[in-house]
Amino acid sequence: MRYTKYMKTRLEDKKYKEGYDLYNQGYSLADVGNVLGVTRQSVYSAFKIRGYSFRVKKLLPFILYNNRRFTLNNNGYYRSTDRKGTQLLHRYVWETERGDIPSGHDVHHLDKDKTNNSIDNLECLLKAEHTSKYSPHHNQYKNNKTKHLYEKTYKNNR
Repeated sequence: MRYTKYMKTRLEDKKYKEGYDLYNQGYSLADVGNVLGVTRQSVYSAFKIRGYSFRVKKLLPFILYNNRRFTLNNNGYYRSTDRKGTQLLHRYVWETERGDIPSGHDVHHLDKDKTNNSIDNLECLLKAEHTSKYSPHHNQYKNNKTKHLYEKTYKNNR
């Protein structure tokens, strides 16, 4: 039996149908391409030719500050990624309004609202002070779950 162009098309249809199922499960076009052994662009073209629909890009909330676009990230902070680099909005606001952030310092939101980046709501603290005041669960000496580890180390080093 001769291998025909029709048979090849049918095999490719089956391959891309399986790839489209992966895409609908949340895989990216690049991930589908890796599974199928082709490029992302090949997957895109094949899906488009076959009339498959693509996911709609989820638009994230954003703020414009000094003509820079800051988009809300998964941690609740506004972040800019552009030619000038990646920067968090609260740090950018502090640097714009008050000057450079000294090494070893954090910028803290006074009202604990990460989306409120008004200069009046920001304070610059030493990292150690910031941790001890606002992150007691991260403080090695106050955290009951890890306190014993530091006590043992301290006793052993005596």
